Amino acid sequence: MPGTPEKSEPFAAMQSVPEARLWAERVAARLWTLQTSFADDPPSTRHDYLVEEIERSIKEVGESRRSEYLGALMERFPGPERIDAPYFKPPEAETVERGPQQVADELIARLPEFSNEEKAALAQKLQALGVFVSPSNSIELPLELLGKLGITPNETLDEERFIKLFTALLEMVITLDHLIWNVWRNVAPKSSVRREQGSDNPRRTIGRYLSGDREVASLQITQMLEKTRQLIAGLLSAIGPAGEIFARKHLERFAPEKIRASVESKSPGFISNIELRCWRRYVELSANLSGQAVETQIVDGIVSYTEELISRSEIRGR
Repeated sequence: MPGTPEKSEPFAAMQSVPEARLWAERVAARLWTLQTSFADDPPSTRHDYLVEEIERSIKEVGESRRSEYLGALMERFPGPERIDAPYFKPPEAETVERGPQQVADELIARLPEFSNEEKAALAQKLQALGVFVSPSNSIELPLELLGKLGITPNETLDEERFIKLFTALLEMVITLDHLIWNVWRNVAPKSSVRREQGSDNPRRTIGRYLSGDREVASLQITQMLEKTRQLIAGLLSAIGPAGEIFARKHLERFAPEKIRASVESKSPGFISNIELRCWRRYVELSANLSGQAVETQIVDGIVSYTEELISRSEIRGR
């Protein structure tokens, strides 16, 4: 109809973009987030998380185009971190002769893989050789923790600094614990992800544990902190996917091709201009779009992704 083209300009302005490249960028961002969030987990566990994320994302792509999308994802990892989707393959190790210091460094790095009995046997051998001498009248930390901190067993720890560091770290953990659970209660009041019973006051629970209260076991402290760690990692990891989830649902209704298909499936009535009909359909759909509705959809996406990630982590833990 004459005089109507300018009304259809907003609809016509919605153009398609290279989908494979955008998909690869979003997936790569989530992979780096997962890698960072679970940096302390064993490499095999991080590998499983990354593989599951790729497999979950590629399910959204038609089989005929999966090679194209995976190729775009591989282009995001051109260096040593290159992947062969949907699985990560570590670079081939080169055979290099290692010196004594390198062997010692590797031993320290792999101490977490030792059982308690193996650690005790190793300590005895080092003591017999005069390499490892337990410091007297000082704080003793497990060899596993010493290795992570880059401290050799024969170094004496500064007790005053140790107490100051412990105080600062404890305050940070308590503050983060309080903040993250308050945020979670606000965004997911009906979620099944909840604190363990008796863990609602971590400051008091930790105090009882340090004072030797036998009713507070080491496992209880570990589980309490692990639950908080999972929630923090889950919420941070969900930030990226939440936007994609909202965008996908939004485009299911507002994408130009979706609107055109909906309009063409109906009788044209007295309006024959397809662009004008599409624009009117877009306006009708937008009537139910509000700031609160957008916020609710984004929050729901964050909650769902966080719950799924925590559930997978708990299954692996069991």
